[in-house]
Amino acid sequence: MKLSHLRDVIAVAEHGSLRAAGRRIGVAQPAITRSIREVEQELGATLFERHARGVRLTEIGTAFVRRASAVHAELRRAREEVDQLKGRAVGEVSVSLSTASSLSLMPSAVQAFRKRCPDALLKISESFFRPIETDILAGAIDFYVGPIEIDQVSQQFTVEKLFENRRLILARKDHPLSNARKLSDLVDAEWVRPVLSGNNTDVDVDFLFKEQGYDPPRVALHARSAMVMLLVTMNSDLLTILPEQWLDFPLLSNLVAPLPLDEPLAGTPICIVRRRDMPLTPLAEIFCDLMRRAALNYVHRREAGRGQ
Repeated sequence: MKLSHLRDVIAVAEHGSLRAAGRRIGVAQPAITRSIREVEQELGATLFERHARGVRLTEIGTAFVRRASAVHAELRRAREEVDQLKGRAVGEVSVSLSTASSLSLMPSAVQAFRKRCPDALLKISESFFRPIETDILAGAIDFYVGPIEIDQVSQQFTVEKLFENRRLILARKDHPLSNARKLSDLVDAEWVRPVLSGNNTDVDVDFLFKEQGYDPPRVALHARSAMVMLLVTMNSDLLTILPEQWLDFPLLSNLVAPLPLDEPLAGTPICIVRRRDMPLTPLAEIFCDLMRRAALNYVHRREAGRGQ
């Protein structure tokens, strides 16, 4: 089996049709068809089944593509690492960041990376850790930066804590509860629950009340979109809870405000998570280090702001 076979199978799986896959990788459709047939003959199994709009993976095809994608990604990294070790700052870096990390750390890290490695391609996706855990193991994503419960992470990963975090309860400006000092003042309030990605206790209002001994509050709206959540909070009396980095976005800080609670609300620490068994490429290591520096600068700014 040739590496071009893996390339063709992965392309068809990603695009759902032979024609679209051929256009994407610059290979004629008949050659793609022949490549798929050769792989299926070698494996003695069918990888794709046809449907009205193209093709879809069979169960065996899904398992094969999962492994093939990991092999293909590692080969790309191997080639790029050789180039980078030869002094050429070219290739790809793929990272996944939580929204909080994107707001507080990404801008300065990206700016510095672009100056240092202008010919590199940086791919950034937004997610919490659980949905992209398998992508990191498969090599599709180099590393993750965001909230994570360190003791719940598999030994397949290394976890590096950047800083402790805290959460804020946010309300629109001039909210009737804008002077609330205790969580007990909020037991009758109504809430927007962020459901941004998977199960994440860092933004779970039920968990917040439970850990302080109160009954769960009334949740009036579940928001799977950050935009929906913010628009509702800005234009109603509903409250929400988010990591404090959300207020680093100037437009948001002008429209909502944190409630001045006497006791800070601890949040899940912000960490870097990466595969344990495979080092980052030199280029990915550069961006990872820039994220560390951005985190250190963020902590200094935060502590300076709290001291004022």
